[in-house]
Amino acid sequence: MHLRLWSFAPDTVESGTMNVPLHAVTVSGRALALFGVLLTASSALAAEPASPAADEKADTRARLDGGEIIVQTTPVEGSGVPKIKAMGVVDAPPAAIWAVIERCGDYKKTMIRTAESVELSRKGNVVRCRVTIELPFPLKNLTATTDAIHTVVPGKKWQRRWTLVEGDYVRNSGSWTLLPFDDEGKRTLVIYEVNAEPKIAIPDSIQRAAQKKSLPNLFEHLRETIH
Repeated sequence: MHLRLWSFAPDTVESGTMNVPLHAVTVSGRALALFGVLLTASSALAAEPASPAADEKADTRARLDGGEIIVQTTPVEGSGVPKIKAMGVVDAPPAAIWAVIERCGDYKKTMIRTAESVELSRKGNVVRCRVTIELPFPLKNLTATTDAIHTVVPGKKWQRRWTLVEGDYVRNSGSWTLLPFDDEGKRTLVIYEVNAEPKIAIPDSIQRAAQKKSLPNLFEHLRETIH
């Protein structure tokens, strides 16, 4: 099969006018078939499904939106204790939650398993605190003095990031990060990260309990405290 198409001759364009002699162009059926294949391939590329990363992100958001508290662990080089990350959504504006997070001196009242909490100093956005965590018998409680940097980007991010100064730990660092979860700013994604390695040995059973129970309890307690 052959199809006759018509085209303009490019050398007939003049300033202000266009003389348009028509030239016949013959296109074979094979060329048309190839053109159809290219169109089909282009359409297939445009209709590619979402990437696995995008699917995973959407799944995580759906789980958080449904109230799930997600706990993840990551090995830390040179440490026998992993870095723990917990995420959950609290039905309150970030500023309301920040009022709790940024006052470490009140942690005995606002946080679980806290025997003592004292704000030692506050210089600009650097806050020094001493906090004692309760451990189950027969283990002794653990105390850490930390310096925390408070960073607030209004409407976008609220963060408290701390590092160890001294105490009953080889290392103790982590952060609280608050991000708006909805456009109205009435719900907050709370992210808690910590790598805390005590100087004393902690049984694996207690470490597993902290990951599976204590961290979810921490988020539930925070939800109750805010409301």
